[in-house]
Amino acid sequence: MGDKFERALEKTEFRGFELTELRGEKTLQTSIEVRDNEIEVLSEVMQAGSSARVIVDGTWGFASLDGSGSPSRCIEWAGRTAKAVSTSKADQGIGLAQVKPVRKRMLVRARKPLTTVDLDTKIAYLRDVTVGVKASDDRITTCSATYTEVTGRRRLLTSEGTDVDSDVAIAHLRTTAFGKAGNALASARDEFGLTAVGWEHIEGPQSPETVSSRLSGKIQNQMNGVRCRRGSFPCVLGPRAVGMLAHEALGHLSEADLFNQGAFDGREGEPVAPVFVTMIDSPKIEGGFGNIEVDDEGVVPKPVTIIDKGILRNQLTDREWAHRIGRLPTGNARSASYRFPPIIRMRNTHFAKGNMSVEELMEEVRDGYYCGDVRGGQAESDSSFQVGIQECFEIRKGEMSRPVKFLAISGIATRSLGLISGVGSDFGFESSYCGKDEQYMPTSDGGPHMTLKKGAIVFGGG
Repeated sequence: MGDKFERALEKTEFRGFELTELRGEKTLQTSIEVRDNEIEVLSEVMQAGSSARVIVDGTWGFASLDGSGSPSRCIEWAGRTAKAVSTSKADQGIGLAQVKPVRKRMLVRARKPLTTVDLDTKIAYLRDVTVGVKASDDRITTCSATYTEVTGRRRLLTSEGTDVDSDVAIAHLRTTAFGKAGNALASARDEFGLTAVGWEHIEGPQSPETVSSRLSGKIQNQMNGVRCRRGSFPCVLGPRAVGMLAHEALGHLSEADLFNQGAFDGREGEPVAPVFVTMIDSPKIEGGFGNIEVDDEGVVPKPVTIIDKGILRNQLTDREWAHRIGRLPTGNARSASYRFPPIIRMRNTHFAKGNMSVEELMEEVRDGYYCGDVRGGQAESDSSFQVGIQECFEIRKGEMSRPVKFLAISGIATRSLGLISGVGSDFGFESSYCGKDEQYMPTSDGGPHMTLKKGAIVFGGG
């Protein structure tokens, strides 16, 4: 990824290209799965290669090459692709928003770099998690913990002068538990992800005891819970449930390449929520899984206020879409690896803090539900959503009551926004991978607690 990249960009035959981007990557992916104290998966996979993305005759071309092959060949293949496409297109002319070239070396500074911690330590950590969960309740039948780690180095060079060289250190843990209470089956999951950190951020704040206690509490509530009533009720959403709404039902609608296909189309500048509601996509929050310093087009990212005091304001863009809609690029172009071109992706998507305490929010609800944690969800372009809730409690006269078994909630997000009645002063989020166009990227989503009026969300039984 050194001199041969720079020499490839300088070749005479490529100087007529409107733009050339070169990416190089060499990473190691470690995957470990422990189920009930037994190792199910243990693998280490080295991934190395390069890719080129070019604009020729107003058209994109892309090519990738595994291994240590010639980056010049990548550029040549990408150029051929662009020329082949341009001859068959009636409308040519990709335009890009202008940006200043970035030259930056990004290091991961950690007390215990992930690469210095041996496999035995990581396996012992996962075993402690699974053993702790099963020991907490004899009704829990099985527990698994899957840890994935990606370390290494990536580089981006462009014909405009950008040169970004970055260390990679990504850690992700997903734990699941299954149990049986009488004839009823129950399950729950817990998940966290960290980027640009060391092992000290896992063994301390995310110790095996902490993780197993979290997961044990979730599945025990499932096994002890009552069934949910069907219908619409006022409710309080915890940060993780709020995050699912921000990401799945609203965040994707705010991506510029999807914006004009969804429920936000034509509504910029209009009120879509009460004045005390603000939603942001941030390039950096403390502990965020979607944190980035430079995006994969070499753009220095900035926070994007999608909803500003109830008004729909902005879209998430890459350079091409910023040019199309006459905006500045926001730094939301991201690619999963050198094998993919960058596309518009969220980073850390969240609602902003309000000024109410959780107790004040709860007092608004005389008969309803508290939705604390989610287990998957999906949304459509019309903002309709359906989300599985794995941590839920009844609210009676403003106080938390009995736990509720797994249930599903649904609604129309653009309608739900207008029925938010209170926003908390706290803040929390969840981290996971988000899929789009076959690329899975680290993201975080969350916000404060919120109260929603009856009619915002429909509850279904578990």
